[in-house]
Amino acid sequence: MDFASFLIQTLNSLQYGLLLFLVASGLTLVFGIMGIINLAHGSFYMIGAYLAFVLTSATGSLVLAVVLGIPLALAFGAFLEWALFSHLYKRDHLEQVLLTYGLILIFEQ
Repeated sequence: MDFASFLIQTLNSLQYGLLLFLVASGLTLVFGIMGIINLAHGSFYMIGAYLAFVLTSATGSLVLAVVLGIPLALAFGAFLEWALFSHLYKRDHLEQVLLTYGLILIFEQ
């Protein structure tokens, strides 16, 4: 293996490790603060990315998409907190996992 391939693989592994760190620290932060095991963490990232893509395509401006996307994402999160997550705080962890896994299945469809 030449040096360029080694350098590319090293940078790819560093990037992947940092991505895993961000996801794991996000899961830990949500569990530590809210007390909910949120397996749908990645699905919420996906919803945000899809919302940014749709708004950028619709408006043609990334700045306008960000200005519109932040309140929409906050409203969506507040709705899910009110409708689903607020009922889970005093429940067993297995029920939390079940609900968030169900959200994963719903978001993927």
